[in-house]
Amino acid sequence: MTDSIIDDLSTEQLATVIELQRVELNRLLSEQKRLNDRIDTLLQLQEREQVLRQQMQASLDRLAEQRAIDGPAATPPVAGETLLLSDRLERTERKFSALRTAVGQLVSVIERQRADADHVRVFTPASPER
Repeated sequence: MTDSIIDDLSTEQLATVIELQRVELNRLLSEQKRLNDRIDTLLQLQEREQVLRQQMQASLDRLAEQRAIDGPAATPPVAGETLLLSDRLERTERKFSALRTAVGQLVSVIERQRADADHVRVFTPASPER
């Protein structure tokens, strides 16, 4: 607001503008807290996904080492073990895909909010005609 607009407002109008700005600021702070909580949750999910990937890679490495030591004549892994490993890999890939989608959506929302914040309009009551 410019000084000339502020000078033209009555005390009641100025109080209304200040109250509206306070309410909007509180709403924006609440929304920011909610987004920060969501980001924390997504980061925790990503960390968990990375741990699971490392565990799976370690399991695959151990399995490969065991096969190399036992040689090709060794008995193949039990079908149930192979299915279990394949199932874990498939679930991890689905979680990773969902996490990647969620992070992408979150980034889009934050970018839109930043763009909107650059174009914030402050409501000012019309001054009475003189």
